[in-house]
Amino acid sequence: MAAFDVNRAAEDFAQMAADFERRAGRFQELEGRMRELTVTESGKDRRVVVTVDSSGVPTAITLSPSSRGMDPAALSAEIMSCLRQAHSTLRAEVTGLVRNTVGDDPAGVAITEQYAQRFPDPDPPTVEPSEHRTSHPSGDNLSMAAPYFPPQPGPASSDTAAPRSRKPDRDQIVVPDEPDPETEYYNRSWLV
Repeated sequence: MAAFDVNRAAEDFAQMAADFERRAGRFQELEGRMRELTVTESGKDRRVVVTVDSSGVPTAITLSPSSRGMDPAALSAEIMSCLRQAHSTLRAEVTGLVRNTVGDDPAGVAITEQYAQRFPDPDPPTVEPSEHRTSHPSGDNLSMAAPYFPPQPGPASSDTAAPRSRKPDRDQIVVPDEPDPETEYYNRSWLV
């Protein structure tokens, strides 16, 4: 049986302490960088610009003058789309920052997993064939048209219709064909 080497144990202890100090320093650096991190995304023609902090909390929502008179439902959908895109970009930024700062440290992996759970990729918008996407300096521009649902083949009888999913379609924008006079008055009175 080998004798306990006090000098070797002291060296191992000193090495462990140095490793912990380096690790703590990297996490302090990561914390500082994350505290300063913000992400900004904009919508179609930069009508809507949304900025979020490192926690995903919106810190600024800017509406351009061209957003005046927009249908409130369409404007709200564009804001939410920009927010989801900012969250997705934030997740990618944090993942890169963690990897570059602390590598594959288990605590760093846990941080990236938390961001992946909190901020999943936004559902891709359904684009009608006549539409196209444009890009701007801060990322892809998501189209805000109402979702396009291609006609389903088969008989139109309600007896043979496929059962609907229980999941609500929160991204669908419903706009009346013609606005009623009360809505027109309301839109003109405060939006213009």
